[in-house]
Amino acid sequence: MGPEPDSYHQGHVGPLGRLSWQLNRRIGRVATVVKKEQPLALAADLVQPREDLVRAANQAAGRIAERAAEADRQRRVPVENIQDLHEAGLLTVAIPKEFGGSEADLVTQIAVYELIGGACASTAWVMGNHSVLCTRALGMMGEGAYSLIRDVAENGSLISHAAIPGGDTKSAPGGFVASGRWPFVSGSSISTWMFLSTLVDGDNRWMLMPTSQPGLTIEETWFAMAARGSMTHDVLLDNVFVPENMAPVSKRPAPHAPWLPDGPPVLKVPTKARVWMSGMMLGVAQAALDETVEFGKARSMTFGGATRGSMPGNQFAVADAAMYIESGRAFLVQEAQAITAKAISGEEFVPGDAARMEMAGLVARGNAQKAVDRLFGVRGAHGLFETDNFERYYRDVRMGTLHAVSTPDLVREEVGKHLFGIPLDVQPRWA
Repeated sequence: MGPEPDSYHQGHVGPLGRLSWQLNRRIGRVATVVKKEQPLALAADLVQPREDLVRAANQAAGRIAERAAEADRQRRVPVENIQDLHEAGLLTVAIPKEFGGSEADLVTQIAVYELIGGACASTAWVMGNHSVLCTRALGMMGEGAYSLIRDVAENGSLISHAAIPGGDTKSAPGGFVASGRWPFVSGSSISTWMFLSTLVDGDNRWMLMPTSQPGLTIEETWFAMAARGSMTHDVLLDNVFVPENMAPVSKRPAPHAPWLPDGPPVLKVPTKARVWMSGMMLGVAQAALDETVEFGKARSMTFGGATRGSMPGNQFAVADAAMYIESGRAFLVQEAQAITAKAISGEEFVPGDAARMEMAGLVARGNAQKAVDRLFGVRGAHGLFETDNFERYYRDVRMGTLHAVSTPDLVREEVGKHLFGIPLDVQPRWA
């Protein structure tokens, strides 16, 4: 589903939604096929968001935003949001075109996740977790994943997953039998398919099964303050049989190597080149900034009668927030452009590429949180009202620095080891 692209990149995108980072770019279209003889710096500058997907995302975001407050109250992303993502071609940003996917480059993905994140962080969170598994399924299963991927592209099926190995899984004739609990399965309540990571005889296997699988139950445990609607619940299995071909061994590539080494160029990027979480958190922060500016123009101070925007302290706050967002976005887009240009040119990735993407992602997520925190002072007590969007932004942006595989200290450790020339898998971990 979604718009059919006529090339990998369809030129510069005009100002759409909250993508303020495009406002100062010249209008026009540029040649975007990166040729090997071009300098990579020049090639990277030509990698711009695809207009078709950004426009589709902008339209979907408008509808999703209307449901965001209710999704937060009900602690459940509505299926209508997933249908909107499907119709816009956003459930397939990490799926090659040959399987009906949108095949979006990293720069386009940043733009898309900003829009959806600004509309509803819970929806963007579910979409991001889903997209990760689209790529990973193809990388782990090869042809065995084709039917799953086509189900996503044709029917808008949603994939959820548990990345933390859980449960008790034992070998059985023709496959495995699994029981136990798997925590933190985002999108679980409305997903069609589910991957559950487990350990069997020393191997990490990812078991694929339909969410309707007999013996599978979802226990609603995600009573959390952030991304309330993400349905990041626990999944329980009771003696569920999983065929061997539906439980591939996960052999994760090196951080700078791609899941799809033979895939289309724009998806042949390092496993650490994940932009969905950083993009969506920038979107949350941008939404908070946009609405706070309007709030400051319209609201008067408690004493004195002047608008909140007239106060120097509030002017400083929105300026600081804007600089946090713009600098985080600029770094993230810069690195995504470089990675995409390198992938299209066919140049090999090196560990430094993964380190820089990790660094840019952390800066974007950290800056997003700093921006929202800075804006809280402009809001005052109004920032606590559940009848307004801001308190949801304040809660949701915190998810960006809490994810287990990309916590600030873990990213700093990986980047620091790279700078010191220490292998990431060195033992002991700290000498």
